[in-house]
Amino acid sequence: MEKIVLNKHLCVRCGQCIASCPSYLFQRTTHNDCPMVAEQADEYCIACHHCIAACPVNAISIDGIDSTKCQDFVKETHPRFEHIAALVRTRRSIRHYADKPLPDRTVEQLLDVVRWVPTAKNALPVKWLVCNSKDKVHELAGIVIQWLSEQPGGETLKKQWEKGIDPVFRGAPCVVAAYTQSDALWPAVDTAIAVETLDLCAAAMRLGSCWAGYFIRAAQNEPAINQFLGLQKDETIYGGLMLGYAGDETYRKIPYRPELQLRWLC
Repeated sequence: MEKIVLNKHLCVRCGQCIASCPSYLFQRTTHNDCPMVAEQADEYCIACHHCIAACPVNAISIDGIDSTKCQDFVKETHPRFEHIAALVRTRRSIRHYADKPLPDRTVEQLLDVVRWVPTAKNALPVKWLVCNSKDKVHELAGIVIQWLSEQPGGETLKKQWEKGIDPVFRGAPCVVAAYTQSDALWPAVDTAIAVETLDLCAAAMRLGSCWAGYFIRAAQNEPAINQFLGLQKDETIYGGLMLGYAGDETYRKIPYRPELQLRWLC
C-alpha cells in the first residue's frame, strides 16, 4: 500500500501540495498538470501532513490520514503580534507557589497544545512525564538534593533543604519532565522548544512556571532519579518545568533588559 495517495479526480491543480511539502515530494511539469507523487516519496516523507492541511479539496492522504483528521484553522482566534509580545515580556520565572493543587486536566490541556511544536524532521521524539503530587514532588526533590550535595557548591543547597526550604522545585505542586530516547535526532533542541512552548502556554493560563535546572542536571547524571521516574536506560531527561499557581510573588512592571544585540549581514 502506498504511503502517500493523491486522488487525481479530486485535485484542482492549485499546487498547494508542492508549495507546502518540505521534502519536495510533489512534482509537475506545467501549472496545468495534476501534481505527481515523486518516486521514493514513501521513504522521504516525514509525515508532517502539511500537504493534507494545505489541500483545499481533501485530495491527499498519508497512511490513510486525510484532512478529516485535521483541526480547522479559525483565523479569528489567531493572536496579534502585540498579544504574543506582551505574553513574552510579562512572563516571569515563578519561584513561590501557592499551597494549592493543580488539576490534572489543566496539565493535560497544556500538553495537548504542545503536540504541535516543531521537531527535527518531524520525528516527534519528545515524551512527557508528570509528577502532580505534592508528596511525590518533595520525594523527588530529596533525591535531587542528595546528588547536588555531592557536587561543588551543593552543601549550601543541602543546608537549605535541612531547614525546610526546597531549592529544587521551590514548593511547586507539579513538575513536568520532557525526555527522549538516546537515539533521537536533536533531543536537546526538540525538548527545549517543547518545554518553552509549555512555559508560554502556562503563562497564558495565568499559571506560574519555572525551568527546573537543578532537576534536569541531576537527572542526566544520577541513575536513581531516572529509576524513581520509571525511565528506561536509553531515555534521557532534557527539560523540566515547575508548574502551579503563583504564591506571594507579583510583578507590576516588565523588568529591564539590555538593548538588542543585532548585526545585519548585507
